[in-house]
Amino acid sequence: MLAFLGWLTTVTIVAAATSNNDCVLAGPDYPSPSKLSNAQSLVEATAKFENQLQNITLGLNANDTAWAVALFSSKENKTLYEHYYTPPIDVGVDKVDKHSIFRIGSVSKVFSVWSFLIEAGDRYFNDPITKYVPELANLSNNAQPGVLYDDINNVRWEEVTLGELASQAAGIPRDQMFAYLLKQHPIYAAQHSPAYSNIAFTLLGYAQEAITGKSLSASVKSSIIDALGMTNSSYEITPKSGGVIPGANATEIGWDTDLGEAAPSGSFYSSTADMVNAAQAMIQSRLITPGQTRRWFRPSIQTGYLSTSVGAPWEIRYLTNPNQHLVEAFTKMGDLGNYHAGLAFSSQHDLGWVVLTAGTADAATEEVRNELFNAFGDIFIPTAEKQAKIEAVTNFNGSYIDKSTNSSLTILAGTDGRPGLGITSFFSRGKEIIGPNSPLISLYGAGESGHLYPSQLRTVRQRCNGTGTYVSRLGFKATFFSEKQAGQLVDPCLMAWTALGAPTYGHVSLDDWVFEMGEDGRAQFLDARMWRLKLERV
Repeated sequence: MLAFLGWLTTVTIVAAATSNNDCVLAGPDYPSPSKLSNAQSLVEATAKFENQLQNITLGLNANDTAWAVALFSSKENKTLYEHYYTPPIDVGVDKVDKHSIFRIGSVSKVFSVWSFLIEAGDRYFNDPITKYVPELANLSNNAQPGVLYDDINNVRWEEVTLGELASQAAGIPRDQMFAYLLKQHPIYAAQHSPAYSNIAFTLLGYAQEAITGKSLSASVKSSIIDALGMTNSSYEITPKSGGVIPGANATEIGWDTDLGEAAPSGSFYSSTADMVNAAQAMIQSRLITPGQTRRWFRPSIQTGYLSTSVGAPWEIRYLTNPNQHLVEAFTKMGDLGNYHAGLAFSSQHDLGWVVLTAGTADAATEEVRNELFNAFGDIFIPTAEKQAKIEAVTNFNGSYIDKSTNSSLTILAGTDGRPGLGITSFFSRGKEIIGPNSPLISLYGAGESGHLYPSQLRTVRQRCNGTGTYVSRLGFKATFFSEKQAGQLVDPCLMAWTALGAPTYGHVSLDDWVFEMGEDGRAQFLDARMWRLKLERV
């Protein structure tokens, strides 16, 4: 499911060599765009995408495939772009729209893990599965007389944790149900390498039931579907009337397939409207804490490729933007019968998209999903990056001064081909701190230039008129380091992140910078906190 993700046009795979010498910090180059829906860059991108649609549908002869796509941002509670196609349909809906229901296959695993996080929490992720499904303990003790242990034939279930089950790191067989586990050989030892498993989510569901006393289906319904008002979503087989069922045979394409014990891995039905609603709730931390969300959107285990790792249950692709800065794309693909779905997030841009397809038995439904999914990544991630840069120039670029202390600083974003907000000059109390003549070139790398990166720390206040909130302060981290020996075993950028929080003066670090923002989203002051300077933007 991972191999086809070929976002290789504007966005390139991380294995490509970097072209600049900056030691950048993890995370976004700039604050994510807040006005993408009204941006000219989005208008241009959607036109490009619709052009691409013509190539996709014509090239794949996709007349027998229904599809629905939607682009969304966590900053705006509306869909940024959506498009639907309806082939000849004899059963279910007459016309595909945002409320039309598809099966989403293994994207269901996202909802199973999310439900676990809501109902139980990731504090259980280090517990062994045998604590909650004790029958599995007996399966670990099946070695022949005289054999101390037999990892070739037996899974060490007491070493398999709930977190490993959620992140495909348990090393257990792919599809066999509980009754057959005794006969199945392990694929790997736990945490050796990811190996796709559906039964892992069945076992995770059993553990959740043991912890909460509720069935997984009941938990998903109460904690997600009902909580978010997802009226076109279900964990169980759904009536055909609202479904997208190309052709005349619902059974043949998988609409009414009952997955039984495997339900946690692929039973979900949903629409684009509900999927967008759920996805925004995930990245806005509406149902779990922000800390738990950050832990959820993290890799758990690496594949054999630098460009791909696995989370719970994310399929994570590492890309590079035009500045050669790492971009993480959290995706989950799903396939059931002739239904194929995809969900993706670029958390650095607060951007995501949903692709749902369905087709007759001989339709190129999976290929259509893959092409649409890749086109979104190729076109809209660079669009969000471009818009973030445009907004950064408007919101932060300029001179900041404090006449009372003879201090000044200049911020320039996106003018030197480097990521982050560039500090091109900084004078503190008349002394040059950053600039070509700085005496501090050798001190912690500070000297000729510096760059600020969003720390994602912020202060949120009520608007003066009482209508909603706004971000009144934005935290940034400064770095002054350059990569000189890329590819060496010793990390040439080690100091960029190990020196965070140092040096300090009066318990405040050199890298601690805060912008004070107006209600219009523009910087008004810059607080260089270690230097005890508050500089006004002019």
